[in-house]
Amino acid sequence: MKHACGDLRSATVSNLGNGDIDEAGADFKSAWEFGISQIAAITDAIREGLQVTARTYNETDSAIQQTFSKAHHPGAGAASQVSGHSSPFG
Repeated sequence: MKHACGDLRSATVSNLGNGDIDEAGADFKSAWEFGISQIAAITDAIREGLQVTARTYNETDSAIQQTFSKAHHPGAGAASQVSGHSSPFG
């Protein structure tokens, strides 16, 4: 779409036909550029949101794995009980 927008931007009267067509092309070009910029902004926001979601998922998954690992390893619980902590979370 951005490539097509660039092609339209470089079009002249000789490419489109006559002055009326060139004017209509300029109007279309403006609308096209605006639409493309809006699509780009939205897709960038979606990409950033997905990156945050993936990072948060990985952090949560890691925390859950650590919690279950502590609960299933008796040595981890014994060390915390010696230090006066009885919580399996450390």
